[in-house]
This record gives sequence, C-alpha cells and structure tokens, in this order.
Amino acid sequence: MLGPADIADWDADETDRLRAEIRLLPIMRRIRDEPHAARKALGPALAARLDGFRRDARRPADELNRLLEDLRRIHA
Repeated sequence: MLGPADIADWDADETDRLRAEIRLLPIMRRIRDEPHAARKALGPALAARLDGFRRDARRPADELNRLLEDLRRIHA
C-alpha cells in the first residue's frame, strides 16, 4: 500500500497521484466500513461525486483535484 512519502515522490501522471491520494483518505475506509454514516457526513452532492469516483476513477486532473480538496475540507 502507498503511503504519504510514496505519493510525494510520484513521478507518473498527475492523475495517478491524485487518484492515489484520494484512495488513501480516511473517508474512503469509512465509506467502505460505515457507508450510511459516511454519506451523511459528506452530504448528498459530495457523496454522489465520491460514488462516481469509486465507479470510474479515470477523471480529468482538475476534477480529481477539486474532489481531493473537498474531501480534505470535510475531514478537517
């Protein structure tokens, strides 16, 4: 499994790094373990965006970056 140091050194495509960062967020574990509570914490719009990411993570870098920022903001 990747860790924060691995992500900082990622030399591949920016979208690969963003997808990895999103997948490492605690909310991803919570949505797997406690889907109803996680969706409630995220709200309907952000939960829908995260569901879309989980179905197909191949998104443009700007969309992934916005999702990552929004998920971090919710976590903070």
